[in-house]
Amino acid sequence: MERPLLLLAATVAAAAVALPLPLRANAAQNMSDEEALMQLKKSFTNSSSLSSWLITTKDGDKSPCAPGSHEWHGVVCSRGTVTGLRLNGLQLGGTIDADALAGFRRLRSVSFASNNLSGQLPAVDQLTALKSMFLSNNRFTGSLPEDFFAKLNHLKKLWLDGNELSGPIPASIAQATSLLELHLERNAFSGELPLLPPPALKSFDISENDLDGVVPEAFRKFDAGRFGRNEYLCYVPASDRTCKRAQIEVNSSKRVVMVFSTLFVSVVVVALALCACINATSRVRDFDPDRGGHMEGLDERPPVYMVKQASTTQKRSSSWLGMRTGSSIGHRRAASAAKADEMGAAAGGDLVIVNDCKGVFRMTDLMKAAAEVIGSGGLGSAYKAVMANGVAVVVKRARDMNRATKDAFAADMKRLGAMRHANLLPPLAYHYRKDEKLLVYEYIPKGSLLYVLHGDRGVDYAALDWPMRLKVAVGIARGTAFLHAELAGHEVPHGNLKSANVLLAPDFEPLLVDFGFSGLINYTQSPQSMFAYRAPGCVAGHLVSAKADVYCLGIVLLELLTGKFPSQYLHNAKGGTDLVMWATSAISDGFEQDLFDPAILTAWKFALPDMTRLMRIAVDCVEMDLDKRPDMKEAAARVEEVVAAAMATVSENQEHGSSQARSVQRIASVGERSSRRGSNDYSYGIS
Repeated sequence: MERPLLLLAATVAAAAVALPLPLRANAAQNMSDEEALMQLKKSFTNSSSLSSWLITTKDGDKSPCAPGSHEWHGVVCSRGTVTGLRLNGLQLGGTIDADALAGFRRLRSVSFASNNLSGQLPAVDQLTALKSMFLSNNRFTGSLPEDFFAKLNHLKKLWLDGNELSGPIPASIAQATSLLELHLERNAFSGELPLLPPPALKSFDISENDLDGVVPEAFRKFDAGRFGRNEYLCYVPASDRTCKRAQIEVNSSKRVVMVFSTLFVSVVVVALALCACINATSRVRDFDPDRGGHMEGLDERPPVYMVKQASTTQKRSSSWLGMRTGSSIGHRRAASAAKADEMGAAAGGDLVIVNDCKGVFRMTDLMKAAAEVIGSGGLGSAYKAVMANGVAVVVKRARDMNRATKDAFAADMKRLGAMRHANLLPPLAYHYRKDEKLLVYEYIPKGSLLYVLHGDRGVDYAALDWPMRLKVAVGIARGTAFLHAELAGHEVPHGNLKSANVLLAPDFEPLLVDFGFSGLINYTQSPQSMFAYRAPGCVAGHLVSAKADVYCLGIVLLELLTGKFPSQYLHNAKGGTDLVMWATSAISDGFEQDLFDPAILTAWKFALPDMTRLMRIAVDCVEMDLDKRPDMKEAAARVEEVVAAAMATVSENQEHGSSQARSVQRIASVGERSSRRGSNDYSYGIS
């Protein structure tokens, strides 16, 4: 028995020496271009189409890129080195030798599309200079490793469509910060989509797979057709369609097989681990866990996109300052306050506090805070950070905010931070950099109106009855009317009014965020980053005006009344419901009752006349003709009037002390509480 065990140990030890990627990568980098091509050719079967790949003895013919060299089919050269491989449609079989690809030091683009390649995907993380890889229409199988996308911060285009890949889409997809095009259609991917796509993604397709669940909000900027032919995947929640497959009970015989298989695999893993430990002791000086060993420098190249941390002791990325991967300024675990101060100074200074209602804090406090990605939108990505003193904030990395000078930006932020209204959530602080800004807000745990209406439809959705929706509607109208009075000189006072930017306090008081940025955003770089610029007049080429906010208010009111996800929020208006067309058509045909969310109409049928009046205000707000569209002051006054009448109607139709009457009493007291809460008490928004 000792001899087989010794043979097994020797085999595993040899494999442990042979496997480390850095050693293989170094060996590959020492190959010449022609040697790398010949090694790559050996990994293919049916490679007769590459008969031109050969090394001759003629001077100058050896290198595929040498002047006067014979043609190497599909090889693209630039400045004497291989920069591209165009090997699509050559009926190549076998696999792709990633070590050979790593031998091309300046390789930028490869295409192996429409071949018969199979097996696992090549280890593309070795290809540090690669910008695009096209592997469409092959027979690649298996699942993607959990950290697969975390290693792709250099790739811009990745096409894996038309293969046999399976398993979930890794959550690390959000860390592929340079990825512009990702095509995964016609595979067998399963499970739910991650919450966030890559931040720069422009082209995406996941159709014809086996996914389920609801498409996360951040992915809905892409056509609904890009998610089609996934039987249990819902673009938006729908009552007439199931978004989750039924759980299949595994029979007892299969469970027995699974248990024994698991035990067998566990025994093998333990044996291999013991052998690896024996081999590792001979290299204890090279890797000492107590001293850090090879763990040193792991976050020298941190991901730009932060992901949810399991604990505050994990290594941090430098994404707060928006630094690119490979930046010469780095920090480990937010190493110390002094180091964070140094970084803040190098990147443009510390935080500037513009609203001290949550206290005073510095960049060092954010650097050391536990953080997680919570979303992204037209202006950039957002992170929740819980500081050491327990205060939770949201940090937004805003791009394309370079329209104004630094002094003008500071003046605008100071003005916005000083605003006080019960239905506004002003910024707390900012950090200025020329190419990117950090905006800090109070964290509101209930989330946005968009999520409550279209998310999991849980307890908060059930609480959003007719009186509560009246409360939200009138709060939004009051907040926007205040902005139009205070920021009358702005071309569009809010500029980005949508349900995603309406946060709900614990008592469902609506709080508007991301307002007042119209003078800061460079619209030539990001023309649709703010929702007001999608109003019909702006799309038609007219200058944006304050009435674009009125259009946005109308969309939010329609959303509240119908419970439908508006297609107007999508860049291409494909998906969701065209609320403007639907509402105007139904009203003109006398079918207003068909518009309203059954969740409120069923329980509050007597309120149908009030619902209809509020619906007509919403339709007037989205009027195409600017001259017929009311201004914000008039629209808000009309909403106030309808809400007051609706509250009186509810009071008359409910017995005193009922739950509905209590809801009305809460709404009726909103004005009193708004003034009583004063100008600087926002503590109700923190859990």
